[in-house]
Amino acid sequence: MQAFVRTAKLYDERYLTYVELERNDVRLKLFCLDPSHLLRQAGKGYRAKIFFSATLSPLAYYIDVLGGSDEDYSMSVPSPFSKEQLDVRIHPVSTRYKDREATRRSIARMIHDLTQAEKGNYLIFFPSFEYMNAVVEEYVSFGPQAKMIVQQTSMSEEEREGFLNEFQAGNERTLVGFAVLGGLFSEGIDLQGDRLTGVVVVGVGSPQVGPERDVIKEYFNRTGRNGFDYAYVYPGMNKVLQAGGRLIRSEQDRGTLVLADDRYLQSKYRRLFAARLAGFPDYPISRTTLTE
Repeated sequence: MQAFVRTAKLYDERYLTYVELERNDVRLKLFCLDPSHLLRQAGKGYRAKIFFSATLSPLAYYIDVLGGSDEDYSMSVPSPFSKEQLDVRIHPVSTRYKDREATRRSIARMIHDLTQAEKGNYLIFFPSFEYMNAVVEEYVSFGPQAKMIVQQTSMSEEEREGFLNEFQAGNERTLVGFAVLGGLFSEGIDLQGDRLTGVVVVGVGSPQVGPERDVIKEYFNRTGRNGFDYAYVYPGMNKVLQAGGRLIRSEQDRGTLVLADDRYLQSKYRRLFAARLAGFPDYPISRTTLTE
């Protein structure tokens, strides 16, 4: 109750109050739509603040939501890696919710072909457990193949370590690990050298459509910004960039990154991904052939 009262003291036009009903439970929520003002206030006592990450793209969005201003300094440092290290491909198939049933076999076939073409260790990321399990089912139907490991909805610390320990440079068989975007294995892990050969990101990472995301979208639309981008596109692409960043961890690493979604052919998504490859404006991105 004390935490609720403390939050209530901060309540202004940047907050929304709503009620959630779940079975017999009622939850009253004070939801902060825009934390930038509070972050700005919290930082006033500091002489300087530095925010840094490899995935602050687009920079203007992060300056805005983290409480920055037009007068603040910003810097984009070119990638230390060469464009020859990363083979980026687009598999142009719809992963929108309404199309997933129709296209899951095409995605499973692409994963099968990719992992059969070159021996190694691969990580395949999906936007949800349900979608991942549906594609895994299709992938298995292609018959004997690589060794598979699949992220579970609940994993102990020992199980997490076991999952990552499967990714060894000396594996006799190709290993394919299936995991969820924004989860345990899409950020904060370091599989250097031949421990990771390729990464596939299925979808554009957009958060699930729901009441919270929609009220965020409406708030930013009202304040003169692109609500859809702020609520869905930018947070989603952050997860994509985090997952793709697992692949190249040193100047010696090489690998293949496949972006499986036709939206990556749109200029908006291409620009967001290209910003991650700063310093290489002519970065080659190839388009894979659709397979049924």
